[in-house]
Amino acid sequence: MKKRYFAIIFAVFLLLQAGIGKASAMPFYGLEPKPLELRAEFSTGYSTSGEERKHNIALAAKALDHALIAPGEEFSFNARVGERSAARGYKEAKIIVNGKFTEGIGGGVCQVSTTLYNAALCAGMRITEYHPHSLQVGYVKPGADAMVNYYFADLRFVNVTKNPVYLKTKADGKTLTVQVYGEKMEGRIELMSKIVGETAPGETILIDTEGKYPELPKGERMILRYGKAGVRSESYVLRYSESGKLIEKKRVRKDSYLPVDSVVVEGTAEPVGCEREPIGAEETPQEEKTA
Repeated sequence: MKKRYFAIIFAVFLLLQAGIGKASAMPFYGLEPKPLELRAEFSTGYSTSGEERKHNIALAAKALDHALIAPGEEFSFNARVGERSAARGYKEAKIIVNGKFTEGIGGGVCQVSTTLYNAALCAGMRITEYHPHSLQVGYVKPGADAMVNYYFADLRFVNVTKNPVYLKTKADGKTLTVQVYGEKMEGRIELMSKIVGETAPGETILIDTEGKYPELPKGERMILRYGKAGVRSESYVLRYSESGKLIEKKRVRKDSYLPVDSVVVEGTAEPVGCEREPIGAEETPQEEKTA
């Protein structure tokens, strides 16, 4: 029975690869076979990202595409997408390490895991592992991110439905979209995030001892980076009935994000004035005597 069940899943998977629109009417023959329908989708933007980051997002999204999750199975982002390394085609881009932005292999992949996290929540999946970033990210609200690292941080969720779930991804260079297909949902799910507290940013002052800013006079300052407040947030899942009535509001997480200090440079250049000859005693011309 088990072999037959997974043989059917594999057959449907091949149909889905041929075209999700054509396979959407095909039933799953599991415990309670239901037509394949779009349960939820979630999108994030990345049009302003650098080419390396866009490349990494497309690579991870492609690896995630066509994932098939059996009823009761726990899905692992790291197991599906694999190691983010140069050998596997990933490039260096901005990542967050210990509360700071720096360059690292695979920068941008966390946007793929975050987009999947939100799509899975909206599809009614049970999240079993997620990790927030230490700093806020710009592509989702606070409390909606899901940081991943192949060695110590994963995104995992369980398919709680009685039929397989299928993932479809699209990354076009501007928008990343993750769709979750499966049995029809009753009602709909929305996500809500609210900020419940803030932490003021500090200020880092750099003295221009190397003369990188020769136009900045000694003692004067210039802002190199504006600070950003840290926040504390709470996130909720809102469940609505078919008629649109709110039937449940559940808090799913509480998060804290570090502030980003402003960076100010102080000049060391000596002021330069106008140079001129010293003023001597003014000679009074004498009248010319005539004989």
